[in-house]
Amino acid sequence: MVNAIATELKLRILELGNSPIDTIYFGGGTPSLLSENHLDQIFNAIESNFNLRDIQEITLEANPEDITTVSLQTWKKFNIDRLSIGVQSLNEAELTFMNRNHNAVQSRTAIELALNANFKNITLDLIYGSPWKTDEDWTAELTWALNAGITHLSAYALTVEPKTHLANQISKNILPSPTDERMESQFNVLQEYISKNGWDAYEISNYCKPSHRAVHNSNYWAGKPYLGVGPSAHSFDGQNNRRCNVSNNAMYMKGVESETVYWENEELTIENKFNEYLMTKLRTAEGIDLNYVDSMQSTWKSNNNKTIEKLIRNKNIEMNDNGLYLTNSGKLISDYIISLLMV
Repeated sequence: MVNAIATELKLRILELGNSPIDTIYFGGGTPSLLSENHLDQIFNAIESNFNLRDIQEITLEANPEDITTVSLQTWKKFNIDRLSIGVQSLNEAELTFMNRNHNAVQSRTAIELALNANFKNITLDLIYGSPWKTDEDWTAELTWALNAGITHLSAYALTVEPKTHLANQISKNILPSPTDERMESQFNVLQEYISKNGWDAYEISNYCKPSHRAVHNSNYWAGKPYLGVGPSAHSFDGQNNRRCNVSNNAMYMKGVESETVYWENEELTIENKFNEYLMTKLRTAEGIDLNYVDSMQSTWKSNNNKTIEKLIRNKNIEMNDNGLYLTNSGKLISDYIISLLMV
């Protein structure tokens, strides 16, 4: 797999046109399992083929159980300066119910080790709205996380995916199903806690200390081009073309080795591009730029005027001179609002 990733990087050297790279992100699986030799091979392929003079951020997703003094030293060697730690919960019972490989003690220890290793930018993934977490438990988790010294938090409502261990347990009435009421309550707890502590709620699921937004994720939401390498990786040229690599590992490796097609291309229509803009930007604190909307879809505002007025009356969205953005109550039904406003 590492050989294939390094080869794909070489094969796609022309796609960015020697444009400087802002960010590198190791994600989409368990990159914290990569050995020093593996990382060396991948970084050599990147450095040999792409322009890194303007690099701002290198992120690695890490499982708590993979974080050790040795692994942290290795990541430092490659100038990885941001860790995204998949904690999910600091509640022991909840981790057990969700069938996670790590426990709460490992999570806390991993965060402390990373901070002691002088990683300045650490983000945690946390889940709220589960049947096993009270509002008080959620507040205690947030308190510990923010006081520990992290700079960024990604927080998601629990969703029960089909064909998972959790879905199976719920279907057999072994475990209770999450409720909308609990999710809404804990979303509101999160908003109040973040605001009280002076953090930036800059996207529906992303929160940070001032000046610590994730550069990589922010570039996605801004519609900038990106190159995705590896199975299931997506790419975007910043204009009209998306590419998705095949998800099957064996097919991906075989395709790279034989230089046959191992991806699918999608040509975006004007409507696709507008809907994507709406979907990504309305999730951010800045919302959508109405002047830009007019340049893309000149009749959109007039066609949606009644819907927008109703959403404003219901305090789900707010409008200023040039922007439209979700309120906290609107964020709770963001998917519904976005679907109403799409062309």
